[in-house]
Amino acid sequence: MDFEKFYNRQIDYVGFRTDPAKREEYTITVDWKARQLEKLVAHSKPFNNILEVGCAMGILLNNLANRLSIAERIGLDISSENIKVAKELYPGVTFYQGTIEDFKSKTPQKDQFSKFDLVLLSDIVEHIPDDIKFMKEVSGISSFVVINLPLEKCLKNRNRKYGEDDPSGHLQWYDEEMAVKLINTAGFEIINSFTMNAFNDKIYLDMYRKKRRVRLKKKPVHLMLFWEVFYLIEDNLKLVHKGFSEKIFGTNYFALLKSKG
Repeated sequence: MDFEKFYNRQIDYVGFRTDPAKREEYTITVDWKARQLEKLVAHSKPFNNILEVGCAMGILLNNLANRLSIAERIGLDISSENIKVAKELYPGVTFYQGTIEDFKSKTPQKDQFSKFDLVLLSDIVEHIPDDIKFMKEVSGISSFVVINLPLEKCLKNRNRKYGEDDPSGHLQWYDEEMAVKLINTAGFEIINSFTMNAFNDKIYLDMYRKKRRVRLKKKPVHLMLFWEVFYLIEDNLKLVHKGFSEKIFGTNYFALLKSKG
């Protein structure tokens, strides 16, 4: 699989790069993630530098770094188109195109930190063919990692075909137990963690419902009414019980990790 070509052409990323409305929606989602990640490290020691692996256009990297007052920022992404936009948006930040192996082997040593203070992994691990190998690579370049991992092993995704044919490029799916096992196997200890769904956030939820209303208005009246009732039931189910909701709809796993190495 040519991952660079895939993510250069992937429909969501193309929209984020070229459509201002989709960019705004993406930025709202990213801001929610940044606020959750900030909670994990708010009381940790100060960090002087940060590397995000799978940085896309650098929006999350810079949002979180601003919140944590981290001056030195490096972003790495497989997509040359993502990196092109990232450099335009954040000219003062260093960006590299390629994999983590490319970064380690091709980047001049003078431009590398021997070990990063903090590595950011957000919505990236599920895209990696060998997730354990990848996480072990990361453990070798930083003592601390903040991770956001979608927990998609749930009823809603029971028929989703994960792998190279997945339109979002998700090769793996996880529940919380699988996430913890991956982290421990890769040589990390979990300092702090929690699960959280974006639907619990008013700003995100308002944006999501606005998009949904626009989509429903394009349907015939009988279908629009059907889906309005369906979504009303779905929205209320998400509020009934956190564990129940996660089993049906999935959630996100946020964690601060420390390398044992």
